[in-house]
Amino acid sequence: MFSQRQKEILAAITQGLSLPQYSSPVHVDQTPGYIDSPIEVHDFAVALMGTIGATVAFIGERRGLGAQRVTVDRRHAGLLFNEIAYFFQSGWQFDISAVHTAVNNFYRTRDGRHIFFNGAYQHLRDGILRYLDCPNEPEAIAKSVARFDAQPIEDDLSALGLCAAILRTPEEWRTHPQGRAIADAPPIELLRHGDAPPVALPTANARPLERLRVLDLTHVVAGPTIGKLLAEHGADVIHCRNPYLDHILGFDIDTSFGKKAAYIDLRADADRARTLDLVSDCDVFVQGFRWGSLANRGFSPQELWRINPRLIYVEVNAYGFQGPWAERRGWEQLAQAATGLAATHSAKLGEPALIPAYFNDYGSGCLGALGVLAALLRRAEEGGRWIVRISLAGTAMLGIGFAANAEAPVPIGQDDLNRYLVDQDSPIGLLTRVAPAIQLEKTPPYVDRAGSFPGSSTLDIGWGPDPVAPIAPLHRPTSIFRRSVAHMRGRQIL
Repeated sequence: MFSQRQKEILAAITQGLSLPQYSSPVHVDQTPGYIDSPIEVHDFAVALMGTIGATVAFIGERRGLGAQRVTVDRRHAGLLFNEIAYFFQSGWQFDISAVHTAVNNFYRTRDGRHIFFNGAYQHLRDGILRYLDCPNEPEAIAKSVARFDAQPIEDDLSALGLCAAILRTPEEWRTHPQGRAIADAPPIELLRHGDAPPVALPTANARPLERLRVLDLTHVVAGPTIGKLLAEHGADVIHCRNPYLDHILGFDIDTSFGKKAAYIDLRADADRARTLDLVSDCDVFVQGFRWGSLANRGFSPQELWRINPRLIYVEVNAYGFQGPWAERRGWEQLAQAATGLAATHSAKLGEPALIPAYFNDYGSGCLGALGVLAALLRRAEEGGRWIVRISLAGTAMLGIGFAANAEAPVPIGQDDLNRYLVDQDSPIGLLTRVAPAIQLEKTPPYVDRAGSFPGSSTLDIGWGPDPVAPIAPLHRPTSIFRRSVAHMRGRQIL
């Protein structure tokens, strides 16, 4: 069962969703946490995973698969908020050094404030360093930043389409124009736009979300996590990305499990036509572009509903969907800094620091998946056209409300790796990752497509095939750490 605190978090997460009551309680193994933060990351993860699991099980029961027990391990759930740190190819950890580049850090400004930059993508990094007129070295960046006041840097870089955020307290964010603009938005915005006939949930053969078709036009972590979570329960997911834009390969492969991966350039007429053809026969369209930019290319919900009126349209962005920052680019670290989440986490540390987990990215991905499930049920019961909206800043604001963790962290050790990680053969060798944290008694989560390179399915893209019989999970408990963990770097993720 959920603890009282987990129930409070669950209530905050699910406000306005009208989720059904599942016939069996979620069983939670209340194992100790490993994340050292006053933010209640583990209980947040448990509430999310448990609710997703219960809703998937309810959908499976509605589709004829019967009732089943749902189990979540608290330590395991929190591990998924750092899963990129535990992702290996043939025993070697994937490189995400771009996230740890020198410019990606807090720096003190002339007026005594701190500002965080994000240059994980090369073009963002180059633009920030041009503005600061310095090399990508901590001492040089600190010396340059000390010449400026914080607000002009944030304003100038935003105007240039680059990424920076002043470290604010929660109180400062609440009075900021953007903070005020999204203050009343729920963590998951589920919006009905007009009428459309109900779409029944057909009988399932093997898995709760089989034949749910998801077109995924997202990047990095939060957006792709939505499709990955749905794929683990049987959804048919196609991920599309532009081959010419920057990427961080470790993240791309980590979030590719369960998906077909296609290169699509929406500036090319043939690729636009192919994308619209996929839209015409899918259930869910997920996009993580800067808000408004995809609509300018003809892919607004209104345009896509003309092709497919049953489509559930999902939008993920950094700072919310109203207010002066609605179209501003952002990342996990910037949402932590701007909203006061990082200030809350580091209040007793003496220096600003980030939560040592991707709280906003993975949390927003889980919220997005839950929003899709809620929209799927509402579409079946009452019809209508549905939009699901998730923002990193909204997730951060939710986290600030649950900042009373006093648990002493228990570090991750080899026993945890043996218990929570799984191996799966793939086209690019043996991949080891954190196992799905949501355990369902009759339909355990798994993916039949292991992770692979972006674009690897471009020449063989399309929906289906549908599952024809129950299949056992294709992953297995990891064996590589039973031999040696000497190659692990053991570094914090943020």
